[in-house]
Amino acid sequence: MNNPLSNDSHEGGPRKHDLSIDHLIEKYFLDELSEAEKSELTNALSQDRHHRDRFRSAARIDAELRHSCSGDDSGSAEVSRQLDATLGGKMTSEALADPFPSRLSWATQRGWQSLVVAAVILVVAGLVFIATDKAAAPQSLVLARLVSGFDHQFRTGFSPSNDSFGSGDYELTHGAITIQFQSGVDVSIESPARFGIINATRIKMAAGRARAIVPEAGHGFVIETPTADIEDLGTEFGVYVDDQQETELHVFAGKVNLRSLTQPSQHLYEDMAVRLTSAGTEHLARTDDVAFTTSGTIGYQRWLADSQVRRSDPSTVLYYDFERDLSRPQSLRDVSETEPAINGDVQGCFWATGRWPNKGALLLEHVGDRVELDVPGEFDALTISGWLQINRLDSALQCFLNTRDWQRGEHHWNILRDGVMRTGVSGAYALTAYRKRIPLGRWTHLVASLDRNNQTASYFLDGENVGQIAWDSKAPIVFGPCTIGAFGTTQQTPESSGNVSVENPSSKVTYDRELRGRIDELAIFRRAFSAAEVKELYEAGSGFQ
Repeated sequence: MNNPLSNDSHEGGPRKHDLSIDHLIEKYFLDELSEAEKSELTNALSQDRHHRDRFRSAARIDAELRHSCSGDDSGSAEVSRQLDATLGGKMTSEALADPFPSRLSWATQRGWQSLVVAAVILVVAGLVFIATDKAAAPQSLVLARLVSGFDHQFRTGFSPSNDSFGSGDYELTHGAITIQFQSGVDVSIESPARFGIINATRIKMAAGRARAIVPEAGHGFVIETPTADIEDLGTEFGVYVDDQQETELHVFAGKVNLRSLTQPSQHLYEDMAVRLTSAGTEHLARTDDVAFTTSGTIGYQRWLADSQVRRSDPSTVLYYDFERDLSRPQSLRDVSETEPAINGDVQGCFWATGRWPNKGALLLEHVGDRVELDVPGEFDALTISGWLQINRLDSALQCFLNTRDWQRGEHHWNILRDGVMRTGVSGAYALTAYRKRIPLGRWTHLVASLDRNNQTASYFLDGENVGQIAWDSKAPIVFGPCTIGAFGTTQQTPESSGNVSVENPSSKVTYDRELRGRIDELAIFRRAFSAAEVKELYEAGSGFQ
């Protein structure tokens, strides 16, 4: 049987019969539905996802208002969870009969019901969802948050509030952003773009490019365009709306349901792309992956910009970006503007992929894999920053960056078998940072900030202070010959063989505490970074996938 409330979308106004569904939703919240009307609403919601979106939004507004007026926020998370569970699929008569458990039942007082219905009428009539020719008003209900951005700017009056997006219109004039919904759906948008957030499962692209990556919890997410609704069925896809309001759809993974205004609904699968024009649907030869930005692409661009700043910082002692020099594959280039350059000597190791697909790194996997370098000078304050991915912890101690031997004033940075950092300066202090462990198989940001004048040493993991110690030493901090990924010990021998130190031809250097994993970016600065500066370092380099 045909749904009496089925509708066809058209831009610029309510869909056909929306006033009927709105009336039924209003009566539902007032508990005034007759049996016939309840059956009609159940049928409409089961057959049309647009109606379910409207009902879901109305229910969320009601729940938020109810908790706001009661002054009790303890149930907000449970309300959201039960809404997702109840409204995530098609509505049934049982769900309509009692979509929430008794502890979350609708308010019964008439005055409260009037307030709820007033809010619901605004929502389902579309007056709250997309503002017209005015700024997006702050919303009490946060639908999405900015999780990544590079050089992004919004048009005045069409920007989020503190990186939080409620329902409303937005206009991105510069840069690119990724916003994340509570369901885990990531939508990356590149300027110039005009878009609206309608509710927790639907956005509208008026112009520009958007790429949606939808996890299982977000299935059913919709990007609405002037000519179609594009519903996720477990996928990653890109949408482009041009100046003529025509739509391109590129499916990168999974499948989508394309509901065109002029054509029957159809499923599109991985590696399929179409263009919707006034003349009909045109199938494109291939998808264009690079035309649609991702959170990782945005993160890489942000890191590149920050990298240029770091290498030109006057306090930079050395800066390794771990990009391979094809003309000198056994050299780790110091790309800082400091003279002379402190290049590293790569022993063994493999050049590998870093935090991004187009980013380099060194993989240390076999016995003897390491990087040797020599850092001259003395330091009263310094910061060491690096990105590390540990594959396994084979030894009682693994070396990140250690000086050769353990002379007064030299800094050591080791990792215990349980992932805890053990660090120190010879003759000054030793610190084991138990507060947080370095995980296996994940890129982690490590920072040491040492200030001899202020007598403090602080260590950070992923921007969080995990260990701090006061210390007093009259000796400055020194490095000299150092090793990344191993610890070198000088042994005096009657006859030299193998590795020979320049300082003493009759000595041999042996290596242990070998690291197993990847290193991507390492820098030393001639000043102690504050906690805020460490956080900036982490955020600038953390936008990978």
